[in-house]
Amino acid sequence: MSSRTADAIVIGDGIIGLTSALALAESGASCVVVGRTTTGAASAASAGLLAPSIGSANDAFRSLMLASRDRYPAWVKWLTDRTGRDITLNRLGIIDVSGAVSPTAERLDRSSLHSLEPAIAHEGPAVLFRDDGYVDNVQLLAALRIAARAEARIAMLDDRVVGIDAQRTTCTVDTQERHRLDGAVAIVAAGAWSSTILGIPRPVPVEPVRGQMLQLEGCPLRHAVSLDNAYLVPRGDYTLVGSTLERVGFENATTSAALETLRRAAGSAIPALATASVHSAWAGLRPMTPDGMPLIGRDPARESVVYACGHGKNGILLAPITGECVAALVTGTPMEFDLDHLGIERFSTR
Repeated sequence: MSSRTADAIVIGDGIIGLTSALALAESGASCVVVGRTTTGAASAASAGLLAPSIGSANDAFRSLMLASRDRYPAWVKWLTDRTGRDITLNRLGIIDVSGAVSPTAERLDRSSLHSLEPAIAHEGPAVLFRDDGYVDNVQLLAALRIAARAEARIAMLDDRVVGIDAQRTTCTVDTQERHRLDGAVAIVAAGAWSSTILGIPRPVPVEPVRGQMLQLEGCPLRHAVSLDNAYLVPRGDYTLVGSTLERVGFENATTSAALETLRRAAGSAIPALATASVHSAWAGLRPMTPDGMPLIGRDPARESVVYACGHGKNGILLAPITGECVAALVTGTPMEFDLDHLGIERFSTR
């Protein structure tokens, strides 16, 4: 068995884990990132929506989401400058034709809607959430991996964590390939698999929720579009159509019924997509908590464990701010946001 010591052990090599590791390295901490690509992991499977304005959320969580969205331009530039990799970031806004009403949205009449998106067949009310948008999460993930591998303070370990031994101020992590990693803190950022790690001080209320996605050939849109039961996101020469919400455990296969539902939704909103060829389809496993908000914070009994998981459908959106918060928690520096409402103790799962 080999051993290694670092300031922090990051469990999970998805977008949240890599972002946390890079933020820790920027703060001067050394870390080991332990992860192995798993089919169905949400980081690569999502559509990259940056949509903090859509849906219900309490004021504190909404503020966190908006702040993370607004960090994206500088963060993407930092990653591009560091890696030389282009990352598509669109902040033209998200058009919502589901009938949503919001004081922060700009109402669109029929003429305005069709001026923005001539391909949309919708004739009813619509709104525009300015400054929302999307990022190409596949490009983002690739850039994060390059940046992490190039950072002297980060060691990347292609392995799986099988258990941790968390003490009050130190933590030992054991891996499948018989590595033993010692650090002052372990960051639990394993997405939908966070609850399966043995030795975590308390049950982690995160479950996998399947979301199926369809990629159609052709892209008649400039904006992301939110529908009643689906959303559409431009992706180069293609249009992403998503997504289902299915509690089926770790099953990550697609189903013909769900994909047909997504295709009908796309064709109803954009007639040009009704006969578009299917380029690909896949399913991802969102890490969902019971209240839909992530777990970000130290374990109240074992301070050597920091949770950064359960981001659900907002993992891409919340990546920049989560990295900042994790680095602040580990280094003891002041944080801009109060994270009390995101602590694991809110679920009373001892």
